[in-house]
Amino acid sequence: MSYDSCFMIMYILVLEYVGPRYRTWVANLSIALYFGGGCLILPWLALWIGDWRNLLWATTIPFLMVIAVPYTVPESARWLSSRGRVNDAVKVIRRFEKVNRTKVPDDVMDEFIVSASQTRQTNESMKDVFKSGPLRKMMLIMVVVYMACAAIFDGLVRMSEGLGFDFFITFTLTSATEIPSVTLLAFVLDKWGRRILTCGPMIISGVLILIAAFVPKGVAQVSLAIMARFLINMAYNAAIQWSAELLPTPVRASGTALIHVSGYVATIVSPYIVYSEHVWRSLPLLILGVIAVVGSSVGLLLPETNGMQMPQTIEEGEKIVSSYTLCGKVEEVEVESPEENDKMKALIT
Repeated sequence: MSYDSCFMIMYILVLEYVGPRYRTWVANLSIALYFGGGCLILPWLALWIGDWRNLLWATTIPFLMVIAVPYTVPESARWLSSRGRVNDAVKVIRRFEKVNRTKVPDDVMDEFIVSASQTRQTNESMKDVFKSGPLRKMMLIMVVVYMACAAIFDGLVRMSEGLGFDFFITFTLTSATEIPSVTLLAFVLDKWGRRILTCGPMIISGVLILIAAFVPKGVAQVSLAIMARFLINMAYNAAIQWSAELLPTPVRASGTALIHVSGYVATIVSPYIVYSEHVWRSLPLLILGVIAVVGSSVGLLLPETNGMQMPQTIEEGEKIVSSYTLCGKVEEVEVESPEENDKMKALIT
């Protein structure tokens, strides 16, 4: 849980630091390089150390670096302004000016201060999200989508040993899909959108898993599992960004954390899914395939957020969610213009 909190809070900070033009690249490449690299190293680190207690120490000690975070990483200017702390938000922006060796135009800064000062200070919380019909529906759907992604992802990891190949090699091969899949996602996410790149790869992954259920153990089944892992990596990471962009600023961190924790609840079930092979060899793959199809279908109910400004209030979040249906957009939703993108970039990059 501690690791998950660190991961999600830093992810939200990254999303809120940068404007929409660079949001996808910064968010996904950081995962591709560091999370993907860690997955590649982990099995061989475990093999080299040879004891789970020592492995736990080796993977936990680096977290001591988190002690330095409050002193080195600035608070989100978006969050500060949403809480009425305009002066603190301006200090953060001034700090970015020094780091980036740039100067925010005076008219842009004045406009930001006036706008932030006029914005009603809010104490909105997750309680307000669940009081709102549209946002409550969005949260429940996103929880289902994310739980589906987590169950498939974790299930494929746990099945590495049962695919007929050496566990360490299979784990490494499936983990190796993380870097290219998320890098590809960074290239296409802003072109094709979050909804397509969450639901599309997930349902294709489900089809591949269902095919693998009826293929004998060996190279063919491992190949299908690797392709399914490649696609679920894309869906998983697109869903992370999608959920953060749907939630209003005051509840973005807590809401995303709640969605992410729901994914870990799904991983509690995945060992039992894998164990069901004792009932029938192909049953785990069939269950994962059905989960993928159901999760991707439910995800189509959520709105697209590509190119949109992340909502600052519960009201803005309701407007975005309420303006979409299963069939697509039914009324215009405010999308950032190039000028607004440039202003946002000037403020927080």
